[in-house]
Amino acid sequence: MAHTTKIPRREFIKLSAISGTLLAIGCMPSTGSQNSEPKLVNLNLDGDPGISLNQYIFINQEGIVTLFNHRPEMGQGTFQSIPMILAEELEVDMNKVNIQQSPADSEKYGWQMVVGSHSIRSSYDTLRKMGAAAREMLIAAAAARWAVDASECYAKNTEVIHKSSDRKFTYGELVGDASKLPLPENPKLKNINEFTIIGHDFPRKEIPLKTNGQAKFGIDINVPGMLYACVENSPHFSENLVNYDAEKAKAIDGVKYVLEIKRDVYGHAVQGIAVVADNYWSAYKGKKTLNVVWDDKKFASNSTEKIFDDYRSASSSPGTTLRENGHFNTGYNQSAKKIEAEYETPYQVHVPMEPLNAIVSVEKEKCEFWGSTQNPNGIRAFLSERYGVAPEKVKINYTFMGGGFGRRSMLDIVEQAAELSHKTGAPVKLIWTREDDVTQGPFRACSLNSCKGGIDDQGNPVALEHKIICQDIRNQTGESMEPTDGIMGGVVTDYEIPNFKVSGVLRKHYIPISYWRSVYHSTNCFAHESFMDELAHAAGKDPVDFRLSILKNHRRYTKVLETVAEKSGWYNKKDNGIGRGVAIVERSGAFIAMVVKIGRVNGRVRPIKIITAVDCGVCVHPNNLRAQTEGSVIMALTAAFKGAITIEKGKVAQNNFNDYAMLRLHECPEIETHIVKSEDPPEGAGETGLPTLAPALTNAIFDLTGKRIRKLPFDINAV
Repeated sequence: MAHTTKIPRREFIKLSAISGTLLAIGCMPSTGSQNSEPKLVNLNLDGDPGISLNQYIFINQEGIVTLFNHRPEMGQGTFQSIPMILAEELEVDMNKVNIQQSPADSEKYGWQMVVGSHSIRSSYDTLRKMGAAAREMLIAAAAARWAVDASECYAKNTEVIHKSSDRKFTYGELVGDASKLPLPENPKLKNINEFTIIGHDFPRKEIPLKTNGQAKFGIDINVPGMLYACVENSPHFSENLVNYDAEKAKAIDGVKYVLEIKRDVYGHAVQGIAVVADNYWSAYKGKKTLNVVWDDKKFASNSTEKIFDDYRSASSSPGTTLRENGHFNTGYNQSAKKIEAEYETPYQVHVPMEPLNAIVSVEKEKCEFWGSTQNPNGIRAFLSERYGVAPEKVKINYTFMGGGFGRRSMLDIVEQAAELSHKTGAPVKLIWTREDDVTQGPFRACSLNSCKGGIDDQGNPVALEHKIICQDIRNQTGESMEPTDGIMGGVVTDYEIPNFKVSGVLRKHYIPISYWRSVYHSTNCFAHESFMDELAHAAGKDPVDFRLSILKNHRRYTKVLETVAEKSGWYNKKDNGIGRGVAIVERSGAFIAMVVKIGRVNGRVRPIKIITAVDCGVCVHPNNLRAQTEGSVIMALTAAFKGAITIEKGKVAQNNFNDYAMLRLHECPEIETHIVKSEDPPEGAGETGLPTLAPALTNAIFDLTGKRIRKLPFDINAV
């Protein structure tokens, strides 16, 4: 898909249509897996400049540089940040390059899924080499023309310059010759102190398109001959259909089909009835007239409270030890002071602002997808396997996403749209309503966290156990009751506590769960960092100093803690009437420390300022890191004292934004983000700011009011 004003925005790149001679530098992995290490390849050895197999960098004879972003863009900023890495080594003006979205092809681009904040950290070194290799080829081409050694030349601002004579060639003049040269195996990379693009702020090129309406999202796409569909899904996430009124729906003008379908949600088969029409409004009206009857007998007594009763009963189990240093029981029993606490966190749902949607066309020998997805190559693999179509005959057209947060990594809506296309013989555009989104999930897991800790007579922590009772995304069906270590995300295991243990107790419920921004970090960090605060106060120590005392050998945690303490004025005791709370965590390789300040506004407790210090290694685009941190904080504030998904009579009680509320503009406090300068490899930034908000906020409430909050969400108006 092209995201410039010069190429139609509704079409994906057709490489053969790009005129002029092209220099193509690529990154081709041996496999399409996440862990494959791509290598540089020259894609134009055959001398055909109009054909590319794996292109990231394009230069035409006029010198116009086009850089490909090979990861889907859902607001996290890869559309800008990935080309910035290329541009740094290529020596071009970032403000003048074109950026286009690459095709979806794991054989050419490797692992393209956007999840877990992997995009920059998994591609950084290779992208730099791509840019550097192109630069060296252009220099070599210029040196050959001048009959001088390449060491006598350098590249700058889309030109190659001869040092002694100041002669110049533009990249456009050199690209034809350069494309015929062998690719350097080990191009020289710039030193970090030479960076002029990485670590600097540039306007994101897709933002004007998103603000003026030019940007194309999945829900905007239309294809010739397509039908529209709405689905009434089982509210119990099950196969429990009794009957429905198909004839009433078919009587609506425009309705073509009423079809039973299924989708798979982590091993659970969920039934649905689809209404397919020649326009969306008819499909939606048809859905509303189905009068579906579901068999709810075995679900009617199920509720959130029943689930937590099960968790509380299970909390007495020793569970599975996920990690242990020393001997917790011995250390705890010998402690001078013992502390225990339990923390509850609810189900949450993703609710990206762009409703879920997909267009799929299934034909005998080919399939095609159009829409918003975090997982383009997962869709290709699914359609290929399900319908027996060769992978190269499956075309994936992916667009900008109006949010994802993990939900668009799943394939269930694609599965539904594909089944409907297969049954009707036409491309089908399926749109889930907001009510579908809220009631169907899948959801972030709810959890009970049981913590025990002991301190000695000097106030030093000597024992800590964090027990997690929850569902496990990786183990939702079957007989095994062993949790995976994935459920311990967000437990800070770097604290130097002699006897430290993390255990898990797996519970299985029919409520489907999935990856939600920062996943288990969003629940476990609330418990862990709240409990660390409780230990600090029991020890009679300042919460920041208490943490620093047991992180002496951890350079990065120490740095973010010291930075946030300084920037927040933590030790300024003149902050009268203000409560302050602190929390830390590592997520996706990045480290964050957060301080929340609260006060009373018109007599009510309110967060008034949130200060963060983030170390994500080399920061490619500082403003984007700030934006991601702010977005994470806002999402976390919503989860802390706004929305929660609850189960009543076996189904979700919430329905839309009226009862699953979002944070409003006037409720958002000032957010201040400080980026710790680092030369460590770049790490993830899209989720790091979320986990620490809840514990820092509730710790601040304790500091101001003396009240401990151990259950989310809470009513901030009642504090």
